[in-house]
Amino acid sequence: MLGENIRILRKQNGYSQETLAEQIHVVRQTVSKWEKGISVPDAEMLEKMAEFFQVSVSDLLGKKSINDGSSEDINEIAQQLAILNDRLAQQSRSRKRIIRAVLIGITAVIIIYLFVFFMLMSDLRVSPKTKKTVELHCSLNGESYLYGITYDEQSMLIIESGGDMWIADHVQVEQYDDTNILIAQIEDYFSDRGGTCQVIHKDK
Repeated sequence: MLGENIRILRKQNGYSQETLAEQIHVVRQTVSKWEKGISVPDAEMLEKMAEFFQVSVSDLLGKKSINDGSSEDINEIAQQLAILNDRLAQQSRSRKRIIRAVLIGITAVIIIYLFVFFMLMSDLRVSPKTKKTVELHCSLNGESYLYGITYDEQSMLIIESGGDMWIADHVQVEQYDDTNILIAQIEDYFSDRGGTCQVIHKDK
């Protein structure tokens, strides 16, 4: 109510926020905050604005005029300002709680993401001691084929693989990341077509 009254009186008198601020010796941002209800003027400033706009303080606060200058009027102003300040303080605390909760949530998400990321990265780091190689020597219709797989012995994940492109094309090796599954797929392919495969572990 107070902020709206200040805005209405300012416009009715043809003043900009900057002009009003100069007249009552404050900065434009202060007037803007009053009109938006972000802050409220003190009792002395209320009296100064009421005098400037030629209205009573009670009218400025949105109440019917009572005996101007009386102790009752001063008490009413003080009570009104106290209520306004309490409301603004509550709103400010509420905004701060929301902002704090959002920041905590964002921080938690970032921490979880980083934790998962580093866990995955640690899993992908392969120790030379667990890095193994296996070769598949296969034959079909009188033709011989060779395919090698380097993998992590702990996770059995394929690190790299390569060999005869004929095997890569027919078995579609890029679909598999588990060593045992890929070996089984290659063996099954040759076995189903009357061929053979011998698995040789190079590190044993």
